[in-house]
Amino acid sequence: MNAFSKTESAYEKFGADEPFYAVLTEEKYKRNQLDQDLFFNTGKELLARQMQLIHDRGFHVPRGNALDFGCGVGRLTNAMAAYFDEVIGVDISSTMIGNANKLKRRSNCSFQVNKRPDLSVFDENQFDFIYSDITIQHIPSPESENYIRDFFRILAPGGLAIFLVPDGPVLRPNSLPARFDKFYREQVRPFHKRIRGKYEVQVHRISQPRVETIIEESGGNLLSVESHPKWAERSKRYKPLYYWASKPAG
Repeated sequence: MNAFSKTESAYEKFGADEPFYAVLTEEKYKRNQLDQDLFFNTGKELLARQMQLIHDRGFHVPRGNALDFGCGVGRLTNAMAAYFDEVIGVDISSTMIGNANKLKRRSNCSFQVNKRPDLSVFDENQFDFIYSDITIQHIPSPESENYIRDFFRILAPGGLAIFLVPDGPVLRPNSLPARFDKFYREQVRPFHKRIRGKYEVQVHRISQPRVETIIEESGGNLLSVESHPKWAERSKRYKPLYYWASKPAG
């Protein structure tokens, strides 16, 4: 089983057992002590902050179709539906999507399983807004890079994509350090989690220069790169970064 298939398997199990905790790994989001309103309100608060930033920075985003990539149980999908006409949440896990459909809170959002290593299930120029939070970090390469490329295929001209990717060192492809990092993240860390009785969720990084190259090669226009607020003041060298990028109008 390759690393991408292992990611799918991990989230099928996570989605069946602890779908809320899989999204926000705090004890209060485990099923036996869950307050669903509290959980979904975190999505509302996050989207409200991001939409206010969009407004404050003078970006005009059409309010037609939006995509929540890596939607889980729909925490952000439902929140996005307050700002857009139609919102689709997509996830690799059918158990997550099953829960999302049961928990749906707004009529103008829908959910879709996508087990492909790309976004070919969607049409070119389909979405005015694409958002992804704490998802790409759990996807191995090259699939993670495929998804980022496809963001700009399915993003409509004039549309905006905001997505979170943990930064990492620049490693020459197929070099010994690159192979070691890949082995450690795809094999060693998940094994360590398994023997401790935890879910075998992978955590990956993509260097900022690499992400910026992918955006440029995909026809996107990079607008901003900024640290996740939770990590912005920490001394850690590599931090999760939000990328803001648009697709130039035709």
